[in-house]
Amino acid sequence: MHNEETILIVGAADTGRAPMTVALLQRQLAQRGLDYTVASAGILGHDDDPPESEAKAAMLVFGLEIMAHRARSLNDELVAQARLMIAVESGVARVVRARFPRASIHTLGELAGSARDIPDPFRMQVGAWVHYAHEINGLLTAGMPRLLELLGNPLTSEPPQETTPAPPPISQAAPSAEQSTAAMPPAAPPLSQALLLLEVASCLPTCLDWTITYAHLQSSLDALETTLPTNTLARPYLATLRVMLESCATSVTPTQAQVLHTAFQRLEGSIGASELEALSQAMGRL
Repeated sequence: MHNEETILIVGAADTGRAPMTVALLQRQLAQRGLDYTVASAGILGHDDDPPESEAKAAMLVFGLEIMAHRARSLNDELVAQARLMIAVESGVARVVRARFPRASIHTLGELAGSARDIPDPFRMQVGAWVHYAHEINGLLTAGMPRLLELLGNPLTSEPPQETTPAPPPISQAAPSAEQSTAAMPPAAPPLSQALLLLEVASCLPTCLDWTITYAHLQSSLDALETTLPTNTLARPYLATLRVMLESCATSVTPTQAQVLHTAFQRLEGSIGASELEALSQAMGRL
């Protein structure tokens, strides 16, 4: 493992395109058996901000998670540590070159031999984030030979075919150390992951393998059930929600996914008679 941050992805706020690029690049490098440290920073000073919710949802479509990421600002120390700096777009690269005249930085498009800049999807619907994540992944694939050349590690094998694996289901047991880093960590709240998946399903249902997503949602309910008190309406609510989910066991429409999203979201608060009644009424819309 390299001690320094060998590859530094530079974005605007370091809450969207940059952490997505880190996750996608880490996977592509791992698929080639290459062990480089990849990290990110931003030029706008959003230190400690979490990733945008749409960015987290988009990465779940790829079977990756970036929930633990926190933004940080690009500084002299990070520039000095980086062996290779990659900007998510040419505008970011221009700012970096102005602030750090001695820094060498390339854009995703330049590495891929393309003039393409990935737009910032801030405040766009999650579907746009998934689309741009696909584009980032494609630029990384096309730019891998040049990227490795700059690192002094020429490409010796054909790049892997681009795939979009569905998010793996979460079990209640913690994954072993040998499991892929793309697997969902046990520390991540299962309900928040379920909400992100249902948000994606309501916009782009064909991006998800619903069989796997369905198992993921069931596992989220299993994990939640162990924490519910026995003397509240939360348990009958959960039982009703299971019936609702089972009615969509084989497939889901965007409307059904939105109804399920609202039903799951209520579990973030207290459950009373009104919430149980609303759930019963929602079942009639599936």
